[in-house]
Amino acid sequence: MRKLLISILLLSFTFISNSQEKRISVKSGVGYYLDAVSADSGPILWLEGSYRFNTGISINGRLSMATIEWEMDGGAFKGYKTFEIRQMVDVVFSRQIKLGEANYLEPGLGFKLKRDCFLRPDITEVYSNGNYYLDLDYSYVFYEIGFTLCLDYYYQFESNFYLGLRADSNIIWALGFEGLSVTPLFGFRF
Repeated sequence: MRKLLISILLLSFTFISNSQEKRISVKSGVGYYLDAVSADSGPILWLEGSYRFNTGISINGRLSMATIEWEMDGGAFKGYKTFEIRQMVDVVFSRQIKLGEANYLEPGLGFKLKRDCFLRPDITEVYSNGNYYLDLDYSYVFYEIGFTLCLDYYYQFESNFYLGLRADSNIIWALGFEGLSVTPLFGFRF
């Protein structure tokens, strides 16, 4: 993840122009994440860097991580709580819409790569060569691709610091709508 973040930052600095307009911004937030499939929820943390082109369209690179706690419903560990870690990388295209003097709305659409790590113990009995053995699996890791829909509202101060709210949804290729996050948004444009 660290190498990806460094690559995104280096790539964004290659697009810096000599104009006085502030084109690069960094946003971040911590908030609420809901898994729409299982109705389990947890916190989410995200960091995003963006570059706005002359056309007004911005390209955004986002890294986010959510943890979801849930109760196991079957097997030897029924009733125990465990959690799932979701790590997501997004490339989002957005356009800033000025609502008032310093109020902005910014809808975005992009692509998502998601890594899920389920921490779910499972004991199975394995018969081999006339003997029974217990096999313990603990984690399942898998990847999914999909789309991201997001909507930002923020107020930009004269110091180029902005504060607002983000609503974001994951649309996974095989499942449809899977996750929803609502977070405060903190950012700085330079």
